[in-house]
Amino acid sequence: MSAISEVFAPLEVSLDNTFDDLGATSVSLLRLMVSIQSRFDVTLDVVDMFTVGNVGELIHLVEERKTQSGFAAM
Repeated sequence: MSAISEVFAPLEVSLDNTFDDLGATSVSLLRLMVSIQSRFDVTLDVVDMFTVGNVGELIHLVEERKTQSGFAAM
């Protein structure tokens, strides 16, 4: 959530916010994608950023990818 809040500051971000609610642009979504990838060491695709429905879904996707990468390392 902190990475998302940083990109969309000074707006208050909640799990139910859509990226449209936050006034997201393609540039802000790409900034968010890069921030998440570097901070959490997960792989996201540009398509992922445009297909998640809201902030909560993006967080869930990142958690899934973290779990998948953890299993791949074993």
